[in-house]
Amino acid sequence: MKRTEDPAVIEHRLLELVYTTDAPITAPALAFFAPCSVEDAEKVLDNLVAKDRIQLEVADDGTLTYTFPNRHKLAARVEPAPPPIPLSRAVVPRGVYPMARRGGRPASPVLASVLSLVVPGAGQLYTGNVLSALLWFVLVTAGYTLILPGLFLHLFCVAFAASSAHRLNSSLARMQLEAG
Repeated sequence: MKRTEDPAVIEHRLLELVYTTDAPITAPALAFFAPCSVEDAEKVLDNLVAKDRIQLEVADDGTLTYTFPNRHKLAARVEPAPPPIPLSRAVVPRGVYPMARRGGRPASPVLASVLSLVVPGAGQLYTGNVLSALLWFVLVTAGYTLILPGLFLHLFCVAFAASSAHRLNSSLARMQLEAG
């Protein structure tokens, strides 16, 4: 949240703090909640004390606490949620959710594994992870210059391609639950 110096905004946040929590009202608490500087919070609180809207209490240890007469906690105001956008009508940039451009079909972990077995990184490319695909291709190709590390890297590439397909499927399932 962006810091503010506007007294009206700070006072609005003060009222939210007062009527939605039981927290003691102090300048540092308001500065944290608003968010603003402690000095700006003190100015707003002192202005309200001067207008007899709130009362100032000083504790034995010197802590300044502001009290509001007839303070009672209210239920937080809940804004109605906007209606969900069906996945079929959602604007999804290409490459972000590749399954959305394939008609919402889930990615096959087996196909992703087989593609990565044939060409390192092809399974990641199939699931829409272009950067990961390039990285795996370069890494496995470089590893094959030493033979044994290349083989292990290739097997990891295949496993990560299947994992990528599973993650993609779970994100699609979450999107469908949110939309429907």
